[in-house]
Amino acid sequence: MSVTLKKDLIIPEVVSDMVETKFGSRITLLPVTQVDTSLEGVPGDTLKFPCFRYIGKAESVGENGQVTAGLLSADTVTAGVKKYAKAVCITDEARLSGLGDPVGEAAKQLAFAIDHAVDEELFKVLASLPYSRKAGVEALSADAVADALALFGDEMEGEKLLFTDAAGFTQLRKDPGYIRASDLGQRMIFSGVVGEIWGCQIVITSRLKEDLITKEKQHFIVKPGALRLVSKQGTMLEVQREPEYMRDTLFASKHCAAYLYDAGRAVSLTKFTGLEVLSPDCGIHAEPGAAVGDTHLVIPEELAAPKGYTWVYMKDTSAADKGTFGTAVTGSTAWPGSDAPIAAGANTFLHALLVTESEKKPVKTFTTAVIAG
Repeated sequence: MSVTLKKDLIIPEVVSDMVETKFGSRITLLPVTQVDTSLEGVPGDTLKFPCFRYIGKAESVGENGQVTAGLLSADTVTAGVKKYAKAVCITDEARLSGLGDPVGEAAKQLAFAIDHAVDEELFKVLASLPYSRKAGVEALSADAVADALALFGDEMEGEKLLFTDAAGFTQLRKDPGYIRASDLGQRMIFSGVVGEIWGCQIVITSRLKEDLITKEKQHFIVKPGALRLVSKQGTMLEVQREPEYMRDTLFASKHCAAYLYDAGRAVSLTKFTGLEVLSPDCGIHAEPGAAVGDTHLVIPEELAAPKGYTWVYMKDTSAADKGTFGTAVTGSTAWPGSDAPIAAGANTFLHALLVTESEKKPVKTFTTAVIAG
């Protein structure tokens, strides 16, 4: 009599644990991401999280003077829970007669597939850094890294990872200040580090590519704690048996949400590759001024000019966007700020352009109708 034993079956709980154990081993950004499992089992597919702002520098206070309390404020960001899933099919012949461990290999591949998707999501979150956390660069270099570090201000010290691609690493390793990974010893944050420049440990990733919509190629310097990955459910694994084909299909899934927790812990070294026409919902708009004929050009804080760039404006009666990439704009005026009035006159349109400070070459453009007082 033939008896089916456990060793002859695929046990979902066992394989699920195998996938969960391997999860994260291929997530490049995991060393700077805090994983939160506190919401596992809590209902809801749209989660709200706090992302804290810096309270500002301390002030000089005289003897018996009053200390002004700063406001510890937190923006609330919304992140949708996403399901990442993959399946592997194993025939009975492969499982019972194949060389190696087909079930173990399937678990490893499923974990890597989910890692791949989660890693891309985390890089997508990083790519949405506000403009004020960007440093414009012509190419990645040791000097560009040194300049970008200034965006951390007083928080320049401490562990930092620099994420770049193979081409960027090639440039950095030629610099005299480059430190090989073999010379870092116990200072190495994790095993994927290939070297160090200006205190930033270098990690090579293929996730960094030119964005054809924003016309940007970004590299990132990130401190631990900048990102958060909230798990809504541990890895689920289901097995579908198809006796007519004598095979099993393993379905693995993970529900989680990624978001930017602290923008102050991340900096983007951004190469602008073209002129982006900003979308109507980007936040830039016109508001009526207090005086007749005055208008305000409002540019939100998250679009504050990156290091090395500034906002200018033009006004006329044409709805066509202004600016050509690589060509300096002429006839523009420095943007005075969202609260400063602009005399509209007979003009019916305002054009906001983000340009290089030195040459006034535009990289972003936006057009809005004048709304005058």
